[in-house]
Amino acid sequence: MLFTSGVFSFAIRKKWAAYFLVIAEYVGVLYISVILIKYGSDKIFHTQFPKPESNILLTRFGNLDKDIVFWSTIGTSKIYNSVIGFIEFFTGILLLFRRFRVFGLLLAIISFTQILIINIGFDISVKLFSSILLIMSIFLVRKEGWKLILKMIHLPKETFFDQSSFLPYTTFFKILVVGIVLVKIAMPYLKKEDQKNALNISGTYLVTSSGSPYQYLFFHKDQYLIFMEKHSEKMTVFHYDMYVDHYIILEDNQHHISKHILLENHQDSTIVFSFKNQIIHAKAVNSEKMNVLQDRLHMLID
Repeated sequence: MLFTSGVFSFAIRKKWAAYFLVIAEYVGVLYISVILIKYGSDKIFHTQFPKPESNILLTRFGNLDKDIVFWSTIGTSKIYNSVIGFIEFFTGILLLFRRFRVFGLLLAIISFTQILIINIGFDISVKLFSSILLIMSIFLVRKEGWKLILKMIHLPKETFFDQSSFLPYTTFFKILVVGIVLVKIAMPYLKKEDQKNALNISGTYLVTSSGSPYQYLFFHKDQYLIFMEKHSEKMTVFHYDMYVDHYIILEDNQHHISKHILLENHQDSTIVFSFKNQIIHAKAVNSEKMNVLQDRLHMLID
């Protein structure tokens, strides 16, 4: 923002430079507010860090990438997500009010510093984005920074936006931002739930066929069927669609499509699956009982 402001201060007439700087400050604060409210809400509703899928739970720890390890670990703690999400949401709300803006920016700096350290430490792919947010917050919290720029280009400190006549515009921008944030947050939850497939299959299935090279079948909630091999633990992923005639349509990464029989026995929670000229028998595994998914709080253990 500082570099951009400097460029525009020479590209436009001086009497308009102050207007641009103030607008840039408003846009920066509102943008950071939207980001914090959005990501805070996603943590509160456990959509940013969801509970890890069964294929992640049953993969050896050492075979996971660092970013997957972090993402999955955070997803197992509802308390952590709720607390951090509330802090980010609260910080974003503070930024919308001039009286609490400095305090909100200080909280934002703390949040974005932590996020940047995590992104670097766990090699998460949004390092540049979190760096920009941190730099914006640091610059915006320095009120004297804007005064210094105005002094350097010999412009009055008061601008059109400091007048009382600008108040309606300020209110309008706040209402606009709150409206955009609410729509952005609500959209994922307002979408109609995908219709459940006819067989209602999900989760983990342990392969019981002695001659099969596979150990597990994972039915991912986003309609992916994942095969885990016994010895190498290699994962093969297909996108699938279910139909009422007990056939499953698989599509691989090369967009090759194949049709397979899939039958389910509700009494013993088993399935019979035809794949690559073999019949695979598998039994459902309840991964919800794994220790990592249990919410425990030991208060008296040090």
